[in-house]
Amino acid sequence: MPRYRRQNIDRKTNKPELKNSESPRPDLILNRADQVRRDDDVVRTPKRTVYDIDYAIKWFLENEIQPQVEANGELINVPVIFANGEKWDNVRKLGYLRDEKGMLQSPIIVLKRNSLAERDELKKLDVNRPVAGNTLFYKKKYNKRNRYEEELIPIPLTEQKKPSEIYTVNVPEYVDVEYDMLIWTDFTTQMNTLIEQIMPYGTFAWGNEFNKYRTFIRSISFETINTVGEDRLVRCTVPLTVNGTLMAEQEYRQSVVQKRFSIKKLSWAYTISLTDDIFGSTTVPQDILDSQQRIAGGGTVVAENGNGTTVIDGPTLSYLINLTDQTGTFVDTDTITVPEAAAINPVNLTVATKNEFDVYINGQYIDKVLYTWTPLQTSPQTIDFDTSTMGYTLDSQDVIIINGRWD
Repeated sequence: MPRYRRQNIDRKTNKPELKNSESPRPDLILNRADQVRRDDDVVRTPKRTVYDIDYAIKWFLENEIQPQVEANGELINVPVIFANGEKWDNVRKLGYLRDEKGMLQSPIIVLKRNSLAERDELKKLDVNRPVAGNTLFYKKKYNKRNRYEEELIPIPLTEQKKPSEIYTVNVPEYVDVEYDMLIWTDFTTQMNTLIEQIMPYGTFAWGNEFNKYRTFIRSISFETINTVGEDRLVRCTVPLTVNGTLMAEQEYRQSVVQKRFSIKKLSWAYTISLTDDIFGSTTVPQDILDSQQRIAGGGTVVAENGNGTTVIDGPTLSYLINLTDQTGTFVDTDTITVPEAAAINPVNLTVATKNEFDVYINGQYIDKVLYTWTPLQTSPQTIDFDTSTMGYTLDSQDVIIINGRWD
């Protein structure tokens, strides 16, 4: 496995640095930003072991399923044990278990772990080295660099953005663990009762609290043991497949939890100077149109004029350039209606003004002093024309178009 390479570590001797170690691949470059001390925090390093999976299965059987059988008119709790080396050797030789006094143990449930394999559909990309990106990120709201402040203290308008404390956790290993659950009873009726109690929990998450794993019950096999001079035993083998996760406290001689702080970024505002109000007409300044790519990429543009500054972002740009036509409906010789509502300005959250619309009669532009209209957020809208000043009246055959910022 390649080791970390420190760049320019010895500037006095100016010795050439080795590009590679014993690995044919280039060595990893050491990033000092990733080296943050953790002896001053209280965040626990997560750990998930094979023992945790074994414990979860046994705990679920004993405390959730709670298998019971009836013997001599009484309900008996069936004990659950794990088959260690000595016990499993007895099971293989004799086919059953005896206690310290030589008595047959029945009824009883014995768990035995058979195999553990990594899940093919959830394999990680680690190949001889840790790959950047195989981590999960958790952000902490409070940290020593971002202390709480009293509301009485005035906060400046240009407040510096404070860093966030971030913890990265390695992605765990997703594994499938195969178990055999061996059940011994004295009678077939007792065995049937236990199977009926266990079967409904197939595909459930077996475990306790946060230590749970999805468990599948496979094909069940039955067997009756008749030993000469011994009581008859009924045995059942229930294969279990458990979808588990494994994570050690350290991987590649490093802790699986690493501490980070968010990166501060200095950004420059793009400012354009305008002479008129951008919401004072239907004409969009060319400087704003030239900045469409910057705004579409998530940036903003600050427009300055004599009335102040306006921050133009995506919604504001869409409001400015989306000009549509609506056709007026003839009412009488000096009145028309428009069956549409005016748009809402995303900057000041007010309805678009009269200056943001242009009226054309038979293709001829009509000056705004020749009609009276206050755009509304409701429809229809009524426009009254000053026909005496215009010099003519409206006719039902006239084509009246209102171009502007409609909803």
